[in-house]
Amino acid sequence: MSKSILHDKKEGTCYLCVLQNQDYALRTDLEEHHVMPGTANRRLSERYGLKVYLCRQHHREGPGAVHNNIQQQCFLQKKAQEAFETRHSHAEWMRIFGRDYTAF
Repeated sequence: MSKSILHDKKEGTCYLCVLQNQDYALRTDLEEHHVMPGTANRRLSERYGLKVYLCRQHHREGPGAVHNNIQQQCFLQKKAQEAFETRHSHAEWMRIFGRDYTAF
């Protein structure tokens, strides 16, 4: 398993709670979320550290949960691409993932 390049689980915070609500509360219900969807992309998310830790409400239970809300999914995919491109090139992102999420 590779370490996330977006968020350190040791912080104990929900990635989206922090970014969207400035809520730095420590969470005991954190769940790992692989940002890029699909079986093949899940493996690539793991390989390149494109994952975050989310509370249940932001992961799968609430209306703003990434598994229930396309805007949240796109927001995370954009953040993942930005983080990836600080370490790799845009051309490499496009070769691997084939879609530019920063355009949204």
